[in-house]
Amino acid sequence: MEMGFNSMLRKILLPSLAACGAIAALLVVFWSQKTELPQPVPFPPATSPYPHYIAGAGIVEASSQNISIGSPFSEIVTKLYVVEGDRVKKGDPLFHLDLRSFEAQLETSRNQLKADIVNLENQKTQFSFYERLTDKRAVSQQDYESAYYALKQAEAQVEVARAAVMQVETDIQRAIIRAPVDGEILQVNVHLGEIAPVVPYISTQATLILMGTVQPLQMRIDIDEDDAWRYVRGANATAFVRGNSNIHFPLKFLRIEPYIIPKASFTGETTERVDTRVLQVLYNFEKADLPVYAGQVLDVFIESPAVAEANAPAPSQTAQVETRFGP
Repeated sequence: MEMGFNSMLRKILLPSLAACGAIAALLVVFWSQKTELPQPVPFPPATSPYPHYIAGAGIVEASSQNISIGSPFSEIVTKLYVVEGDRVKKGDPLFHLDLRSFEAQLETSRNQLKADIVNLENQKTQFSFYERLTDKRAVSQQDYESAYYALKQAEAQVEVARAAVMQVETDIQRAIIRAPVDGEILQVNVHLGEIAPVVPYISTQATLILMGTVQPLQMRIDIDEDDAWRYVRGANATAFVRGNSNIHFPLKFLRIEPYIIPKASFTGETTERVDTRVLQVLYNFEKADLPVYAGQVLDVFIESPAVAEANAPAPSQTAQVETRFGP
């Protein structure tokens, strides 16, 4: 009887388990090959609102342009009055340099001025003796002229001492770095106790404080030199926020910088030419509640005439050609 049970186990149960395993394997293969539907894109790429357009990248900057605040002296920063995001008025202090060396120079200059004034009074007294003489022949011409020029030298020394005092007082005023315009603090790269460096040119590393006027903001748009001929001065333009094309707004023409420069920002693509040059056009806009910040890059579309219209020469140009070369 035990042999019959084992025989039935081999004939029925084992084939059944093998069949279940095969079915499970088929289900796993089918499930793994099932294609998932692509998720809808929440914010599709920006599309131009104009039938004919020029596409460019625009970087947001302050309407006063970004102002890099430096230091006229290489001194320790003793006070810092602002942080990022602060609004300041023209003339408000930004940071304060160590004034001890300037105050010592001021004290020395003031004492020197006092000594020169005493010397001047002495020379005036000496020269007055010669002036009161009824008979100028009582003294030699050389003594008289020596007293006269000593008086003039003392007067000049007093003026030099006063200028030295004014110079130190001016340096003390310059050591309190103030805002040159009304605006917002965009970046603070200096801290208490650090030595504010002095450099012969403005660079990113030398920017102690970055600020500018942000009402309105300004956008610097790069137009590829291949498209520069298609740009019409004052053309309508619309900017789109990268990452959310639903946020877009019109721009107001400001001016053109009529000098084509090498492209400053690159995409990193292998097909990009490093010798690309761009025409920079400036537009501005009111920030209001827009989530747009200085330094941000936006996609910009600028309205442009159709290529056929752009290729057509102006009537005045045609007339000039016919006049010069004949019909």
